[in-house]
Amino acid sequence: MIWSRAKVFWVVLLGTPMRAVRFEADGSVESVNVPVPPVGPEDVLVQVLAVGVCHTDLHILDQVASGARQPVVPGHEIAGKVVKIGSDVYMINAGDLVAVHFEQPCGQCRHCRKKRTNLCREGHSLGFDVQGGYAEYVKARQDTVLPLPPEMDPALAAPLGCSGATAYRAVVALGNAGEEDLVVVIGAGGVGLSAVQIAKAQGARVLAVDLREEARKAALDAGAESAVSPEDAKVVRDADIVVDFVGLGSTLELGRSLLGVGGRYVAVAAGAESVPMTATDIMEGGRAYLGSYSSTMADLARVVSLAEVGRLKPFVTRRAPLEDAEKVLSDLRDGKIVGRAVLEPTAV
Repeated sequence: MIWSRAKVFWVVLLGTPMRAVRFEADGSVESVNVPVPPVGPEDVLVQVLAVGVCHTDLHILDQVASGARQPVVPGHEIAGKVVKIGSDVYMINAGDLVAVHFEQPCGQCRHCRKKRTNLCREGHSLGFDVQGGYAEYVKARQDTVLPLPPEMDPALAAPLGCSGATAYRAVVALGNAGEEDLVVVIGAGGVGLSAVQIAKAQGARVLAVDLREEARKAALDAGAESAVSPEDAKVVRDADIVVDFVGLGSTLELGRSLLGVGGRYVAVAAGAESVPMTATDIMEGGRAYLGSYSSTMADLARVVSLAEVGRLKPFVTRRAPLEDAEKVLSDLRDGKIVGRAVLEPTAV
């Protein structure tokens, strides 16, 4: 323990380069040394103990490879320990175990003023356009970190920053799931499995839809009343909420066909495939089609509370050191990972 504290002091104060994994312009995933981020007056420096590996990381890798995005250190599901605070930080203390929200909003635009920080276009996003959590340390604004119970496992806390908070925004903030509602979750991946648990915590009935048998089994373990293939789901006609974590034209068509009167379809995953739709399709039966984008600190706070009382537990099925990032990402792309994989840049 004395050695690790000394190491932190040396790295943070003397600027020793830190280990990180970066997505490069040629599409490679490289282990690199980069500078420890400088801490501004309202910033905190977090020693990354765990970072989730999300499907979005694969999209970012593809965008970097195509030239649509600059090379970046990815990672937006982050839990760790605060090791340094800026001169004007008053919301957090050095030594706190925290979850880090990847959205770093500007705090000044009209969306920020309306507490719609997920829609801010003037800020930054960790792991997207600034350095994320595939590194030993990450810098964040003080108002984007949330203290965690000191006994919480960082590997289970990290996915709450995206998998949990994104699911909460879709299922509750937009979907408004409640008691006796039938919630259909299309895509039982890491975020979908969180959505199943959150919907159950709201008192809803849950049907999970996934092509993969192992994902359907995981959904049942997460609390879904039933889990079926897309073909078998077509018999449903009275869903109150459909949450689509896949984003294909076929899943939009399926989700639309499942909605009952007054139903709400919530699209979470981005997709380029189009489907024909008319104004009548939207208004008949009072159905609504909504887009859920990212999440807010309020969403993160709510899922942390659910995790504290045991109502939400991310399905972390693999833990690996930071150096294994390329292999983990490859397995995720190949469909070999059900639930969430977590990288651990720093041993607890």
